[in-house]
Amino acid sequence: MNVPFGTVPGFLPGAASLVEQLDKRVLLVLRDGRHITGVVRSFDQFSNVVLEDAKERKFAFSVKKYADKHVGIYVVRGDSVIVLGEIEDDGGAGMTKVTVEELDDVLENEVDEEEEERLKVVWEFDQDL
Repeated sequence: MNVPFGTVPGFLPGAASLVEQLDKRVLLVLRDGRHITGVVRSFDQFSNVVLEDAKERKFAFSVKKYADKHVGIYVVRGDSVIVLGEIEDDGGAGMTKVTVEELDDVLENEVDEEEEERLKVVWEFDQDL
């Protein structure tokens, strides 16, 4: 591939492909299950990413709601990123944005219902031994 000096080729391998995401809002899904949104300000050869105006996003899929907790400037280690993609500012996907407290209440109620279901005792006297 012969690229003239000073021009950027259409495809850059590895971390260099993050150039296209600079100054854009992205969503990162991390290995520990967290979802982080923010504006990409910098990255390096190991895909470590610096996000500005970062927010941790939590979801309650059963009721189609989400909430963002502001975390400020965030540095993400490249090997902890599973997926990185550009997003719109509106949240999208037909989900309603709520406060962190409201979402915590919804998630707590879901856990309580699951726990209650799990702890239900079912007596099966008619079963042969």
